[in-house]
Amino acid sequence: MTAPLWLAFLLAASPPADIRTDLARFAMANHGDAKRGQAVFEDPKGAGCLKCHRVRGKGADIGPDLSNVGGKYAREHLIESILEPSRQIVEGYRPTVVALDDGRVLTGLVRSETADRLTLVDVEARESVVEKSAIAARKFAETSIMPDGLASGLGREPFADLVAYLESLRDRDQPTPGSGAVGPIRLAHGFEARKIVGGLTAATALTVAPDGRVFVAEQTGTLRVVKDRRLLPEPFVTLDVDSTWERGLIGVTLDPEFPSNGFVYVTYVAREPYPHHRVARFTARGDVAAPGSEVVLLRGDDQRKLGGVVPAGHQGGALHFGRDGKLYIAIGEQTARTPSQRLDTFQGKLLRINPDGTIPADNPFYGQARGKYRAIWALGLRNPFTFAVSPRTGRILINDVGDNRWEEIDEGVPGANYGWPESEGKTSIERFRGPIYTYPVASIAGGAFGPEGLPPQYRGQYFFMDFVQGWIKVLDPDHPSDVRTFATGLSRPCDLAFAADGRLLVLLRDAWVIDGKFRPHSGSLVEIRWSGGRE
Repeated sequence: MTAPLWLAFLLAASPPADIRTDLARFAMANHGDAKRGQAVFEDPKGAGCLKCHRVRGKGADIGPDLSNVGGKYAREHLIESILEPSRQIVEGYRPTVVALDDGRVLTGLVRSETADRLTLVDVEARESVVEKSAIAARKFAETSIMPDGLASGLGREPFADLVAYLESLRDRDQPTPGSGAVGPIRLAHGFEARKIVGGLTAATALTVAPDGRVFVAEQTGTLRVVKDRRLLPEPFVTLDVDSTWERGLIGVTLDPEFPSNGFVYVTYVAREPYPHHRVARFTARGDVAAPGSEVVLLRGDDQRKLGGVVPAGHQGGALHFGRDGKLYIAIGEQTARTPSQRLDTFQGKLLRINPDGTIPADNPFYGQARGKYRAIWALGLRNPFTFAVSPRTGRILINDVGDNRWEEIDEGVPGANYGWPESEGKTSIERFRGPIYTYPVASIAGGAFGPEGLPPQYRGQYFFMDFVQGWIKVLDPDHPSDVRTFATGLSRPCDLAFAADGRLLVLLRDAWVIDGKFRPHSGSLVEIRWSGGRE
């Protein structure tokens, strides 16, 4: 399932692939005019969408109400749903096909149903009342009931206008974090963006295998695989998680020897016997985990006992291998603040363990802490949502989400104390290590170091993103005040990673599961690649 569900009623059949590609690329790169798009939307000779849809009290109620579509779905999802409407159809709006005893075949939406009669309505709002005794066969249809060919008949500019209008339909009085980022996606010169797949639910993290497969963690507990530009229907593994607020499946990485051992590592918040972080390893058998292969490497703390304004918040979860072969795990302080400074809890820390779950004796607090807490490598973090390890130098940069002042990028140093909750942003307190870069509070998300496959000016640079503001910026780790904007117009970007060929893969998600505007299957994976040109 790779497109938002409810927009499947907007148009019926897909234009030819080359036309779809052209329209999609144009709309991704050109904002369009929402006012002109409204005319396209309403014109019976244009898209004619009011025949089926209602917008703020105007139109029909055959299909879903689109009054807040732009607040729920990002531009790339709107584009896909218009161009390929039958890839997903929202439950409750799936057409029904009935074959009658007299040879007729009727298709429409079920408007009402009793024990004796079935009432269908078609795209022209015509109703057909059928006696159930006259039905020879009945099934759901796999395609929309809307007329064919409307998208290909619009042309590039009217199509972009239509997308701009749909994107503008949002309830501004009740914003949700990240919904204010509006496309199109703007990129540094010489780069282009293209959607790979949609249909992701509550995506949190991704990692890329050497063979090109992309593993995507979904907060609700499924680890998905994207292979050959297709989201595989069967998850790699499905975990029983507590997905309240920011809990759930929240981190994934691969063993450095993955091609030979097939080891996949995840961080998730288990619900039993109490909510706690769990770091586990699975063994891949093809595109799925071998049954019974889970090995739990580390169990976190009982979150019921640690407090916090929103105890299910600030979970962190990212994990990566360092150049030293050790596994590093970032854990948030679950809004409890003070545990960040303690050595008897994992909250607010960067941890370091061996790949088998044992604890390295050279960890900086090995002599001070006890038991599993000897895994603590650095402390004083708030919500280290992501971090990255430079493949060239081993340097670690940590993206720590701020409170009410600053988003931070911190240098990962063994034994470092980053000061939370006593300090945020730049600090003059000697025992705390200040960030190498800050910017005013929004919500810092994914980070990755540019590989050799990029143009020279991006190699070894640190790419980082903001979930709320929808941009990607590039920082020079050796001169951290040197920061350039790389991309804007991304809708809720939460993680990024580079493939072996230099493509930048960006994970876009829907609202958080706790949010009233959360909708499943509305996240996507986008690639940004160098297409040539000069800076």
